[in-house]
Amino acid sequence: MVETNDVYRKLQQHIDERMPVGFPPSESGADIRILKSLFTPEEASLTLNLSALAEPIERIYKRVKDSGISIKELEDKLDILVSKGVIMGGSFNSPDKKLYSTAQYAIGMFEFQVDKLNKEIVQAAADYNKNVYYKEWFKANVPTQMRTIPIGQSVLPEHHISTFDDVSKIVDNADGPVLIFNCVCKQEMAILGKPCNVTDIPDTCMAFGTFAKGFIELGVGREINKSEAMERLQKYQELGLILQPNNSQDSAFICACCGDCCQVLQMVKKFPRPADYFTTNFHAIVDSETCEGCNTCVERCQMDALSLINNIATVDYDRCIGCGNCVVTCESGAIKLQKNDKEKVPPKDFGALLQKIMMKKRGFLGSMKMMGKMILKKQI
Repeated sequence: MVETNDVYRKLQQHIDERMPVGFPPSESGADIRILKSLFTPEEASLTLNLSALAEPIERIYKRVKDSGISIKELEDKLDILVSKGVIMGGSFNSPDKKLYSTAQYAIGMFEFQVDKLNKEIVQAAADYNKNVYYKEWFKANVPTQMRTIPIGQSVLPEHHISTFDDVSKIVDNADGPVLIFNCVCKQEMAILGKPCNVTDIPDTCMAFGTFAKGFIELGVGREINKSEAMERLQKYQELGLILQPNNSQDSAFICACCGDCCQVLQMVKKFPRPADYFTTNFHAIVDSETCEGCNTCVERCQMDALSLINNIATVDYDRCIGCGNCVVTCESGAIKLQKNDKEKVPPKDFGALLQKIMMKKRGFLGSMKMMGKMILKKQI
């Protein structure tokens, strides 16, 4: 038993130290329970030989050949781990050739468990996210993996909206297939006996291009055309869901999130000033002369950023993330979205985002050492 636990502890440290967003230890042991629900001891041991960067099988084999395993056996075992969604491979890494790498806990192996969650992992994940992981996901001055974009009709015409903040442009510019699939957070909460109070629509997540291809290879979701994608996104916005793509200009996915289920929103609400940790370019403003005090915006806000004071809607800017849900249902037109003074331009693509997070994590010297290992083709 000691040896078994030891390999899972080594895997926890491997993911925590090597990945851009780490996997810190939990006093309750939730981190180890998560790993045990995903990996056999043999699989955990094998994963220790993977790098944070995608590598060909030949390079990985050099690290394990002394164990007596053949390169074909290694490839078969790694392919099984990819199919389980516990390491990165397939189109997630490369559409042209087989490359393998360690997966983050999130965004990564947890999301890849969509449609196959069980009570064991969701109980461990709920414990872990609530008590440990929220501090890892949200760090001051470190880019988040997701950002908030506004509902299109909520933005004033005089405000320029950049392509990366315009959901219609994101869909129009998407390459490759468009995939719609079930929300893993909603599935988690349902298993915990807390079904969503906002919507009973299960498939509120979309992926594009190579990210979509990766999920297709996992047997997840169904392909839709761009017209249906826009219809779905319009429906999500009518329901008051917050649109959260990955935090880059070239969007790999969009999640439509509610405060009931979304682990990202639940985790950020644990901070006294949630808005400080979001990447967003807008915030809501209220015309007190026009507001009729109907309370619709208060009920609709997923971030609890609005309240009525003296029968007038008031915005808590420590909590407002500029999603625009309050704007589109304000019959008096009292609420508008105002663009922030300084626009935040996200990295070019998801890979550039993770690289930026990693550089923040490792600092200048650590980043230089990592680049040296990359040049020497060593394990990162």
